[in-house]
Amino acid sequence: MTAILVDDEKNALEMLEWMLQKNCPEVEIIAMCDSPLDGLEKIKTLKPDVIFLDIEMPQLNGFDLLERLGKHTSNVIFTTAYNQFAIKAFKVCALDYLLKPVDPEDLKIAIQKVHNQKSKVSTEQLDMLLSYMKPEKPRSKRIALTASDHLVFVETDKIIYCESDSNYTIFFLSDGQKIIVSKTLKDVEEILDGSDFFRIHASYLINMKHVTKFTRGDGGYVVMSNNQHITVSRKKKDDFFDMFSKI
Repeated sequence: MTAILVDDEKNALEMLEWMLQKNCPEVEIIAMCDSPLDGLEKIKTLKPDVIFLDIEMPQLNGFDLLERLGKHTSNVIFTTAYNQFAIKAFKVCALDYLLKPVDPEDLKIAIQKVHNQKSKVSTEQLDMLLSYMKPEKPRSKRIALTASDHLVFVETDKIIYCESDSNYTIFFLSDGQKIIVSKTLKDVEEILDGSDFFRIHASYLINMKHVTKFTRGDGGYVVMSNNQHITVSRKKKDDFFDMFSKI
């Protein structure tokens, strides 16, 4: 497997080179670029299997580099020291990233995904990511869900509710679809945080826009737009009313 490393910080490049040599000997580093423009040319010429791409760089950041690259066959793993807002954007778009300083186990997992051909960045994912990261662009109202061996792009308004199933989460959509993803409900809640979703119960995350009715009492419950009845946990009732009043 061939790789090109692109990072404007030479120390970061050398550290990643050392970690790959130590932990992932199957990876052959064919170029190390501390200039994004040099990296762009090297990628076009050498066509690596995987690109390790820093985001915050002068002249051309990682997102701009990918835009200029256009169609390509390389897998992409972002390397970033970005804050939690940016990390959420990667999760929403189902993109692979390594947080600096890079953890060896995370690196091995990322390389395994490349082996499984699950690290390619689609046009839809890049567009979604740019809508999150560039303030002049309208915020995307879609989420990328990794279901089995493919990605499903879903408008968040069409998600009625999400149900926990151990380490998996089931998404129930307004068109009747059910999508199972290998994320905990806590992970999904973090990704959808700040939108119209509310953790109404340990096992349920609901879209408040799809609530059609609420029945009070100890066994209070909501009725969703698909006629599903979901219990409101006692400790969540006050927060539920507070959020409902803001819609």
